[in-house]
Amino acid sequence: MNLVKGHAYSITAARRPGDREQLDHSAEDGEFWMSYKDFLGNFVQLEVCNLTPDTLTSSDLHRWSCSEYEGSWRVGSTAGGCGNFTDTFCSNPQFFIRLQHVDDDPHDDITGCSALIGLMQKDARRERRFGRDLNTIGFVIYQVPEEYAGRSNIHLGPYELLRRRPVARSSTFTNLREVCERVKLPPGEYVIIPSTFKPHEKGSFILRVFTEKQAVTSPMEEDVSADITEPDVRVKDVDPSIKRLFVQIAGNK
Repeated sequence: MNLVKGHAYSITAARRPGDREQLDHSAEDGEFWMSYKDFLGNFVQLEVCNLTPDTLTSSDLHRWSCSEYEGSWRVGSTAGGCGNFTDTFCSNPQFFIRLQHVDDDPHDDITGCSALIGLMQKDARRERRFGRDLNTIGFVIYQVPEEYAGRSNIHLGPYELLRRRPVARSSTFTNLREVCERVKLPPGEYVIIPSTFKPHEKGSFILRVFTEKQAVTSPMEEDVSADITEPDVRVKDVDPSIKRLFVQIAGNK
């Protein structure tokens, strides 16, 4: 059987050479066997999927709390790039998370609150059809300054972020469809800032936050208020040329 270059394949089982009868079996459903040596010679990347973040280390299934948000990087607005670009970095979307309860049985004997952060790019297939590659993406996590404790109706700016160090970050910025990172932080309030590596690169994303214990999460958005007054315009104040233009376009009725 010929493998298709660039195609993703799923491993459904692994057997030792003693099970030769199963290895020689040929199915008509697209499933096939290959040797470990051939596997190493034909594949360069292996992704392991698990139902929850602890499935691979424990036989007990735990229900993790999950929050999911959609967002976008807009050129000239929210596409600020990574922290290397200090002039624009703070314009990126920001997301608030409050961690209150430490893990029950930490697998590494370190007390803290575990969280799994997943940043996924949307519309990847459509972008490829238009000849556009995936953005190089990642995220950083900062502790919320004490003066803003308990508030998510703000957007942290250069003064609050650029003079502080992140408490966690994705291990690298990469042009994969999704970047995931598991972190453990002390109880507290934090802000997650997803971004492209370079500024002024548009894109849409989904941010997913998994926590072992219940956590409070939300987008960080400033309250916007404006005192708008409607001007009192009377018919006699309208310029006659505007009236003629209106009748020409809208008609007499």
